[in-house]
Amino acid sequence: MSIKILLLERSAYQRILFSNMLSSHKSINTVIVARNAKDAFERIIRDKPDVWIIDIGLTELNDLKIIQTLIKKFSIPTIFLIPTHLKTEEPPLKALISIAFDFIIKPSGIWKDEIPKIKDELISKTLLASKSNREKPADAVKISNEILAEHIHNISSKEKEKLEGGEQLRHEEFFFDRSPANLKSLETNVIVMGASVGGPRTIKAIIEKIPEDFPSPILIVQHMNHFFMRQFAVNLRDRSALKIKIGKNGEFIEPGIIYLAQGDKHMQIIGKAGKPCIRIFDGEPVNFCRPSVDVLFYSAARVYKDKTIGILLTGMGNDGVAGLKSIKQMGGKTISESVETAVLYGMPKVAAESGVSDFIVPNYLISNYMVKFAKKLT
Repeated sequence: MSIKILLLERSAYQRILFSNMLSSHKSINTVIVARNAKDAFERIIRDKPDVWIIDIGLTELNDLKIIQTLIKKFSIPTIFLIPTHLKTEEPPLKALISIAFDFIIKPSGIWKDEIPKIKDELISKTLLASKSNREKPADAVKISNEILAEHIHNISSKEKEKLEGGEQLRHEEFFFDRSPANLKSLETNVIVMGASVGGPRTIKAIIEKIPEDFPSPILIVQHMNHFFMRQFAVNLRDRSALKIKIGKNGEFIEPGIIYLAQGDKHMQIIGKAGKPCIRIFDGEPVNFCRPSVDVLFYSAARVYKDKTIGILLTGMGNDGVAGLKSIKQMGGKTISESVETAVLYGMPKVAAESGVSDFIVPNYLISNYMVKFAKKLT
C-alpha cells in the first residue's frame, strides 16, 4: 500500500511538523503540501491524492466554500484539523462538518511540543481514510487490527494491548441492566441507530428522507467528540422534517423526535413513571467507545422489546453488533448497511457475518424500511 496525502496548511512550520509525522509511516510515501484552495486544486488535478488533510483553523473563510466543492467533486476522504477555540457555527464550517471523513482536535499550546502528541491519531485516521469506500467498496473491508487499535480514542495503552490481542473489555453490568422493564404502555415502536466513521453524512442522507408524519422516536449514537455534536445536530435540523435534539438526562421519549447521544457520554433508554425515558451518563467506554451503540441497543431491546428497530451503519470495529443481536432475540427488526454504501464496512460487516441482521441494504434504502416498520401502537 502506497498512500499520497494532500496537506492544506498555511503555516510553513506546521507543514514541516505534519509532513514529518505522516511520512514516518511506511505506507505514506508522499505528502503534497498546499497553502490555499487554489494551490490545493492544482495539486489535486496533478497528483490525485488519496486523502486530504486540512487545517481549518488557519484556512481563509473564503477558501472553505471552494474546499467544499472540491471535496464533493473529487470524492476525496478529508480529515479536518480543528483548534479547540474555533467556532464551528460559521456557515462555511457548518457545511463542511457533514462531509468530512473525520476530525482531529489540535492541542493548544506550543506547537513543537503539543502537535506531536496527535501523531498516532493523525496517522491512524489517515490510513483508515485511505481505505474508505471511495470507489471500490471491497477495499473498505480490509482494515487491519493494527489500524483499528491505533484509531481508538481515549483509551489506555493497556486497553490497546487487549484489543490488539483480540480480547474484549468486560461489559459492566450497569451498562446492560437485565432487570424487567414492563412499562404500562408504549405509544410507538422505537428506532435506534448507530454509526462510527462516515456516519454523519450517512445519517443525514437517511434522515432527510423521513417524512414529517413519522410516528416513532429515533435515537442515534454517532461516535463523535462533544466538540462537534452540537454542530452535527444543527446540520441535521437543516435537512430534517422532524424535530432533532441532543438527548437530555431524564427526559421522556416522545414520538416523531430524533434524539442524538451527547458526545463522550452514553445514552440509554430506561423506564420512568411507567414511560420510556432517556438516561445520559459517563461510565466506562464499551467496545472502547463512549457513547456506545451497544449501550443504546441493549436498553432499547430491554424496554421496547419486539417493538424495536435497530440499524447499524458504517464504522470500524464491532460496537453495536451484540446490541443488534439482543434486539433480534427480543423479536425486533434488525438492519445493517451493505458494503455497497458503507464508508467503512466494519461494524455492519460483523453484524452481517454474525447473522444478526434481518436486512442488509444500502443506506439509500434504509429510510424505506424505517417508514415501513415505524408505527403508533393502539
